[in-house]
Parts: sequence; structure tokens; C-alpha cells
Amino acid sequence: MLLRLITLPYVRKHKLRFALTTLGIVFGVGVFVGMHTANQSVLSAFHQTIDRIAGSTQLQVSAGEPGFDEEVLDKVRDVPHIRAAAPVIEASATTDYGNLLILGVDMLGDRALRDYDFEDSSDGIDDPLVFLAQPDSLIVARSFAEQHALKVGSKVPMRTMAGDQVFTVRGLMKSGGLASAFGGNLAVMDIYSAQKMFGRGRKFDRVDIALEEDARLADVQPVIQKLLGDGFAVEPPSSRGAQFEATSRTYSLASDITSVFALFIGMFLIYNTFSIAAAQRRKEIGILRALGATRTQIRDLFLAESAVTGTIGTIAGIGFGLVLARGMAAYISSFLSDIYGVAQNTDSIALKPWVFAAALTIGITTSILAGVFPAMRAAGVDPVRALQKGREQEVGQRESSLRKMVAGLCFVLAVVVLFFAHIGIVFYSGFVLAAGGMVLMAPAFSTWLARALRPALSRLLPVEGTLAVDSLIQSPRRTSGTVAALMLSLALTIALSGLNQASYDSIREWMRIALNPDLFVTTNENLTTRSFVFPASLGEGLRKMPGIAEVQFVRSVRVTVKGSPVMLVALDVQSVANRAQLPALEGEPKSMYAQTAGGTGVMVSENFSRLRGGHVGEILEVPAPEGVLRLPIVGVVRDYSDQQGTVLISRDLFIKYWHDDAVNLFRIYLARGAKEADVRQQILDVYGKERRLFVLTNTDVRRYILNLADQWLGLTYIQVAVAVLVAILGIVNALTVSITDRRRELGVLQAVGGLRRQIRGTIWIEAGAIGLVGLVLGFVLGAALQYYTLGFARRELIGMDLPYSYPVQTALLLIPVILASAWISAILPAESAVRASLVEALEYE
Repeated sequence: MLLRLITLPYVRKHKLRFALTTLGIVFGVGVFVGMHTANQSVLSAFHQTIDRIAGSTQLQVSAGEPGFDEEVLDKVRDVPHIRAAAPVIEASATTDYGNLLILGVDMLGDRALRDYDFEDSSDGIDDPLVFLAQPDSLIVARSFAEQHALKVGSKVPMRTMAGDQVFTVRGLMKSGGLASAFGGNLAVMDIYSAQKMFGRGRKFDRVDIALEEDARLADVQPVIQKLLGDGFAVEPPSSRGAQFEATSRTYSLASDITSVFALFIGMFLIYNTFSIAAAQRRKEIGILRALGATRTQIRDLFLAESAVTGTIGTIAGIGFGLVLARGMAAYISSFLSDIYGVAQNTDSIALKPWVFAAALTIGITTSILAGVFPAMRAAGVDPVRALQKGREQEVGQRESSLRKMVAGLCFVLAVVVLFFAHIGIVFYSGFVLAAGGMVLMAPAFSTWLARALRPALSRLLPVEGTLAVDSLIQSPRRTSGTVAALMLSLALTIALSGLNQASYDSIREWMRIALNPDLFVTTNENLTTRSFVFPASLGEGLRKMPGIAEVQFVRSVRVTVKGSPVMLVALDVQSVANRAQLPALEGEPKSMYAQTAGGTGVMVSENFSRLRGGHVGEILEVPAPEGVLRLPIVGVVRDYSDQQGTVLISRDLFIKYWHDDAVNLFRIYLARGAKEADVRQQILDVYGKERRLFVLTNTDVRRYILNLADQWLGLTYIQVAVAVLVAILGIVNALTVSITDRRRELGVLQAVGGLRRQIRGTIWIEAGAIGLVGLVLGFVLGAALQYYTLGFARRELIGMDLPYSYPVQTALLLIPVILASAWISAILPAESAVRASLVEALEYE
């Protein structure tokens, strides 16, 4: 009843107030839903691709990215109770029609595992021998064919390791099932053609297995594992999804941080709007209390309002989040592809019930929690005091003293926990304590800073400046919520920017040391793509070319070590040590490079050591087709090759254990006097036409790596947008109520001759002062939070020690952005103030 009689008229009268309150909820819930739905959509799409490609496969035999020799297939087929065992090569390729996921199969045995579901006899492959007899054959999905106007007989050019090749579409699959994997951008070719196309030699990526009907998976799996040894993984297809989740964990953690912080900031926006609403309606509260309404009824009225508003805002936030998720899913897919070389299309959004349930729970609960203190304050106000103008905007002496005492305790504890920083939960509590202390002190800090601004603004604009600052000083409760939300958002922006700057500085220093070759010969412009490989003979040819002083062979493959996918880098260790010795964090530099080059030890990156727990002296086990490679860690180096961690071994050791001398990358040092452009063109002229080959300069590689860093560190730019939105919503909130509270005051000013431009100026200056106070406090808190952010990145994200460097450029950029946002936020409130009825303003209260 009270909702209908009291709340609805208020909402109708204050539509902007209701809209701003709802927007705070919409924004917080939308970011949460958007980021989590995007993450789930990418993971779901990858799982769907695995399931659709797997068909009736029950087990898969693999040995990491390098693959294994063909004779492994014969061993697997000899195991009892296996109905079908088919070899597979799976890799992505670029065509004139975009990216394709290539599935190389042996059509003679593969149709026992996968249903190709050809549309009709004219489009299908009735006789697999016909398909095998024509190595340029492709089968594509009907949806892909229609999208690019292809039909049976159409030509599809591809650049392969054997040079430019033209493939012919000889079959179309119905959309759905296998044909819908990778968003329908899937092509099937003969496995031996795939070996040639990708430069795999006589190797397979994996063997897919289906068991006889009466066979038990639990019985057959250990038999195959024992037969092949610990160097092979014999697992269900679903295990590939687990590896993908481990790979995407870093981004998921970063997304969680942003979404949780957005909800936290949203809670302050909601708290501020409900506090403002309670202050605006204190006259109604006084009347209700005078008519006999109990404190419980007043409290329940405000809590019910917050629950209803939270429900509406949450539902709208879910819709906003789903829209946001589409763009974020594409971004994450691109990010994972560029950073990890993982090919994945995300054409649809995965609607997970738990995300919606969590959003509803969090949105409504957050809204109610944000309304608890305003509701209790409204219920506890004396009816006589409730009718007094402006009193509720003051912070009582007792409350102020309690806030300062608790805040001081938070600051002391935040310093104390630094001495126990080695304990994760204790370290992270310092983050909460520092932020909590600043939030509690927001009213006091806002008042102190406003008083500090008063002399300068009074001299600059005696009337407007004095009135604006006095409004902030006299109403700390009204502005503190806005300042706190803005402070938190700016602090996170500063902290993430500091992480960015430290990462950039460290990456540049690493590139200066590690990436000093003049040229890089690669199989792809995207350096993280490892689908194609070079034969070792190409490197021997490069060594004989004039103008080239040295060629280093590098092979990078992802393998599972300590239960996580990491990068294994096989290279000419001694040559690299002579040219680009990485800084040693553990181990003696000279001996550890010598031991690694001699095949008696391995080196690991700093992030591998921190994230996986490997240190000098520990025996590291790396699974390989020849058996598990067991060698001691002889050194820990600073290396940024991979975010999951890097293990460096000698190339000779890799050839021995993987039976593979192929190369991903050649690092080339030029002879004295040789010109970079001339040697690059010479390589392209000699080898470019006969095989897939790219020659990148040192500048090209550095630019590519920094572009990848931009993608990974893109959260900062999202957070700047968060800060701007928080500034606009919060300042509009505060100014709207400020004008309402001061209607009589502003009316008196106009009545005694105050000009409209002076009234506007007062509102604009007040908005700018709020923005400036938020900037100062945000910069101070950001300096503290940056320390914890670097610690979190070291412990959970990248596993590396990054130097502390305050992001001065970002801070300078934020000043005009936030002040401009404050001015924009003040336009409508200022116009409403100067155009309000003078008679009504003078009659107000």
C-alpha cells in the first residue's frame, strides 16, 4: 500500500532520479553478465567444436603439439576391443575466403567415427578411394559454401608449406553436426595431403578411437597407456576442453576482477542514490511518522523500493550484458587466437542459467544492501528533525569520529599485512583494507579538499566559486557516495595502468635483450600460430646465403607439464647464449647455459617457476613420444615468450625425444655491411614462391608483440570508460539533489539579481570540484592499489616481478577526461536550476 501511495508518486515526480538509480544497477549487473557470458560462450563454443569433431570418438591418443610417428597408429590398432582407430591432423589455415579449420583424415577408416552427412549423391563422396586419389580434394560445409558462393568443383587457393596450392571442393556437408564445428568454417582433406600442406612430414596429431560395444573404457584406456608409455596422453576428447580452460584462465581471472569491481562501484552508486532519495523525502517521512507510521514500516518501505528497483535494474542489466557479451566474446576469441594460437569462432552466445541466477541474486542483493543504511537512517530520524531542511546531509560528530577511527585502524592493518605478504589471503586483505579505509574517510577527505579549494575559487569567481564550494562543505553525505564511487573507479584505472606501464617497460627490456636478430623467417605473420612448420633443410640453405652471418633454429610447441599447458622451446642454446643471454634469476649463468646446451638440464622462465612451482635442482618431467624426459632445472630466466610459462631445452634433445627436426622460426643475424632490405628480398626470391614463408624485420616482430600486449592490457581502456560513466552518473545524481535541496537558495539569488550565467557557473564549478576531489583521492588510492595489483599479477596472472612505476601519463589524461565529464554532467542540472519557477523556488520549504 505504501509503495503505491508513496513510492509511485515519487518515481513519477523524479523520473531522472529513478533512471539514474536503475542505471547504476544496470551497469554493474551488465558488466558481470557480459564478461561471464562472453567467457562461457567462448568455452562452450570450443567444447562444441571438440564434441562435433570427435563424433563417436571415445578416446584420443596425443603427444602434445609436435605429434608422433605414423607407426603409433599400427600399435593402437593392434589393441583388443578397438572398433576403429583413425589418424587426424587438425590445424587452422588462411584462405581467400577467411580462416578454415582443416581436419585431415583417412577417409577409409574415419567414416566409422564421424558422420559427414553429405547432402546428396552428387555432392557427396560415395567412394572414399576417389577422394583419396585426388590429393587436392576438399569437403566443406554447405553453410560455408553458400556464404562464399562455392559449389562442387569450385577452387580454393591456399598457401601451403609446399607453395601456393589450389584445392577443389569435391563434397558438401549438411549444416549441423560436424559441419557446424568452428562456426561452419571447417574443411576436410585427406590426411596425407594435410601432412604435406602443413609440413608435418610423416606425423599425426592424434589418433581417434572408438571401442567395440561390449568394451569398457576403463579397461581399454590403461592398456593403450601402458603400451605407448607415459609420453603419450590417452584421454577422452573432453580433456581437450580442460586444457583450453587452463589456457584461458588468465583472461577469465582478469575479467572477474573487472566485473566484481564494477559491481562494487555500482553498489556505491546505488547507495548514493538511495541516500539522496531518503534525504529528499525526509518531509514525507516526518509526515508519515507524525501520522503514526512506525520505524519498521518506514524501513521496510525503503527496502521494498530498493528491492523493486534492483529487480528492474537487474533484468535490464541482464539484457545489456547479453548485448555486451557478443562484442566481448569476439574480443576474447581473437585474444586467445593471437596470444595462444588457439583457433576458435564464437558465433552464438551461451546462455548459462547459473549466470542469470547469479546476476539476479547479486543485483537484487546488492541493491537491498545498498539501501539498508539509508533505510535505517530514514527510519531513525525524529519526525521534527525530518522536517528541517538540509540537516540530513550533515555527518554527525559521533559518526564522523567513528568513521575516522575505523579508517585509521584499516590503514594501520594495511601496513601491518605487508610484513606477511608471502601469505596470499593476508596480502589480498591489504587491498580490501586500503580501499575500505579510503571509502570510510571519503566524507572527511571531501570536506578537507573542498576547504582547500575555497580560497582559490573565491578569488577566481567570488560568488560562484564560494557558493559551489560551500555547498560541498555543508553537505558531505550527499557528495561522499559520488566521490567514493569515482575514487574507486579511478584507483582501479591507475592500478591497471601502472600494471600496463610496468609490463610494457619489462617487455621492451626483454625484447632489447632476447629479440636482437635482424630478421625472422616464420611460417605465419601471426607468430603464435604453429600449424605450419619448416623442414630443417631450409635453415641449411639460409646459412649459405650471402649477407647472413648466423641462423638459429627454433621450435616452439605447447606441451603439458605439471598438469598445465606450457610452451616448450627447443633451440640452439649455446648460439643464443652467445648472442642474447636472458637474465638469470636462479642458477649460475655460464654453467646453466652450458648444461642446457649439452642436454643435461633445462631452463625455465620466471613465470613458470612462480606459477608452476619449479626451481633450480628440481627434476622436471616433460612427456614425449620417446618417453618422459626427466632433467633437472638448472636455471630460471626472465622470458616473456608465453604467459603460461616456458621450458627451454636443446634442439638436439628435442629431435631425440620427439623424432622431429622441423622448425617454427629462424632467427637470422646479418653479416657486417649487409643490408636488411636486400637480404630479406633475397630470401623471398629464393624460397618465397616454393613454400609458405614470411620474412619479418626486428621492427615488425617488436610491433607485433606490443600489439599483443595491447590486447592483453585492453582492460585498462574498459576501466577508463567505467570511470567516465561513474563520473557522469554520480555527478548528475549529486547535482540534481543539490539543486533540489537549494531551490530556495538559488531562487533567492535570482530574486536579488543573480544572473542565469552565475547560477550555471555555480553548478558547473560544483561539478568540477566533485570531479577534482574524486581525481585527487583516486590518484592517492590508485598508488596503493597498484602495489597490490602488481602482487596479484605476480602470484596469479603472469608470475613475474614487475617494477613499480606510477602511470603519470594516464593520470594526466584522466584529469581533462573526468573534468570534461563533470561539466557534461552539469549541463542538464544547471539548466533545470536556472529555468525553474522563481515563485515555486521561493515557496520551497
